[in-house]
Amino acid sequence: MSFSETHEMEGTLKDCLRELVAALGHRDFEVTGDEVIVRDQDKRFVISLTYEADRRLGSLDLPMTRVEYTCSGCTEAEAKEFQEHMAKHLMRAGGG
Repeated sequence: MSFSETHEMEGTLKDCLRELVAALGHRDFEVTGDEVIVRDQDKRFVISLTYEADRRLGSLDLPMTRVEYTCSGCTEAEAKEFQEHMAKHLMRAGGG
């Protein structure tokens, strides 16, 4: 099965990519441009990053990046577990 979900993170593409890679820890992954591809046996998780725009918050301009998770070859429960793991680690990095 295939599942997809989208979130926003505060940060540039470079910042978000660094945080995503740190959150993946020991998993087998590769970075290709603005995508992170995670492989786990027959499962494949693709994380795509797209810079959206700066969001104005008072006197601050906060860079915002869209993060799209696409999971294939996994159950809905496995996709949810992966996304929850990432969300737990990315909350500290401005994701949510």
